[in-house]
Amino acid sequence: MREVKMQSYKHDGREHRRWVKLYELPGERGVLVIDPDTPVVESDGKSWSSPFPVIYWVHPEKWYNVAVLCRETGTAYYCNVASPIRYEEGESLYTFIDYDVDLIVSEDGVGEIVDEEELTEHAHAMQYPPDVLNKIAEATAELVAMQEAQEGPFDPDLVSRWLKVWEEYAS
Repeated sequence: MREVKMQSYKHDGREHRRWVKLYELPGERGVLVIDPDTPVVESDGKSWSSPFPVIYWVHPEKWYNVAVLCRETGTAYYCNVASPIRYEEGESLYTFIDYDVDLIVSEDGVGEIVDEEELTEHAHAMQYPPDVLNKIAEATAELVAMQEAQEGPFDPDLVSRWLKVWEEYAS
């Protein structure tokens, strides 16, 4: 598996969050894996990590990305409404702009949109253009619809396949 990094920014160009070590899942375009206990660094320098593997689904045309939280007790999701992912080959670096709103899906499948107040505050402070606000609204609706229909990265069979590929390469 090829090692890569990922960096998120805010609309005004400020660094938001940095994933220091991910792996591209072989044969699965746009699927990245983060091993348990791998540091994630916030813009203030503080870091945290997940005690379980995380599969990160990204797409160069979608205004969101999806973290599949592979807990022993079940699968949960943390979905960022964000600019389409970009890849910088020379740096082995994925980048995107985080647009505040998130969809969080619990292990029992209940989804909740969070950080709408943050969106309102940042949209005003950073003057998000109308086309970006429209993309944010469309992406949020698309995420909710996919989650409810269990499609794309919310498809349990797809997640099982990704986990199986990861486990084969990790061992």
